[in-house]
Amino acid sequence: MIKLFFSQFSDVKMLIKYGISGGIAALVQIGTLIFLVEQVSMDHISAVALAFIISAFVAFTFQKFWTFRDHSLSRGHFQMVSYLTLVTLAFFLTMFFMYLFVEVFHIWYVLAQIVTIGLVTIVTFLTNKNIIFNRQSVIFREKE
Repeated sequence: MIKLFFSQFSDVKMLIKYGISGGIAALVQIGTLIFLVEQVSMDHISAVALAFIISAFVAFTFQKFWTFRDHSLSRGHFQMVSYLTLVTLAFFLTMFFMYLFVEVFHIWYVLAQIVTIGLVTIVTFLTNKNIIFNRQSVIFREKE
């Protein structure tokens, strides 16, 4: 079981691409937030929401076409819905872990956030790799 888990991370090139894609999406999110607040005078809460949505589309595009090299368009809409569902799940997992670590275990919030990012990244990577962008996945298998 442990060997199977760690085998999921054996493709170093894919892991690097996943990290770069996430980094680019994070920069897009932060850049969009700053632009909307500073240049458009949007309130920061609305700006965060819009920046998050834009960065989710950027991340999806990079993950689908670059990280996981899935160039099929026929599954794209199902993958997008699944990806956005995963992003929503990741948000709630983040909130859960932060509550658990900070409020229950009394861990410093910055350390809790770092651990949470690590845990949620593992969950999203495995879900993306094995389900959403897996050409062999029963859920998204193209009709033959």
